[in-house]
Amino acid sequence: MHLTDVRIGAYGSFAIVGAHLPIAVGLSFASRYLGDDAVSVCFFGDGTTNIGAFHESLNLAAVWKLPVVFVCENNLYMEYTPISAVTAVEHPAADRAAAYGLERIVLDGNDADVVYHAASAAYAKARAGAGPSLLECMTYRYSGHSRADPAKYRPEGELDRWKQRDPLPLYRRRLTSMGIPAEVLDGIDAVIRAEIEAASVACKAAPPPPADILFTDVYANGGWAWRN
Repeated sequence: MHLTDVRIGAYGSFAIVGAHLPIAVGLSFASRYLGDDAVSVCFFGDGTTNIGAFHESLNLAAVWKLPVVFVCENNLYMEYTPISAVTAVEHPAADRAAAYGLERIVLDGNDADVVYHAASAAYAKARAGAGPSLLECMTYRYSGHSRADPAKYRPEGELDRWKQRDPLPLYRRRLTSMGIPAEVLDGIDAVIRAEIEAASVACKAAPPPPADILFTDVYANGGWAWRN
């Protein structure tokens, strides 16, 4: 939670479901105000579509035609509850898009090419001043919501069916069918695995942050002493 790196354009994840959608709207407004061509991209789960911030953000972004792309990763479940059990429409994001004058877009979220082309079109639309887009990407989670969730609520066989559509093997087969040699793909895998391992080792070896920054930026004046 609360991971932010402004240098690379990552403006944070938040513990409150849906809290980052208004932030994305604000950032997209800043982009337009500053006159740059930046596009804000906001990712969220299917459960977020039933949060008030989702509707407020979509509405304001559409009214102001802001350069923001909202991406719903619909993995069929909220925390432990199927999204279909608490939502009146089949596609909780796309089926509500029309209420804000947006196109209904449902994608195979496990197909990298499909997602890439849809995202490219959404970026172009945003940069042209034509406003936001809402993409609903159908996908699945292989494990529970957290380490404490054994995911016993899922119907038998559902996980196995979705594993047959795993995006990594799917794309590897596609590249192989296009004539990319297996050794080239194996080399790419090896490079990526090495990068991940190096990053893991570096993080584990890093010292903990100093205690004296615990309250930095928590309060408006950067400290907490005034509260005492």
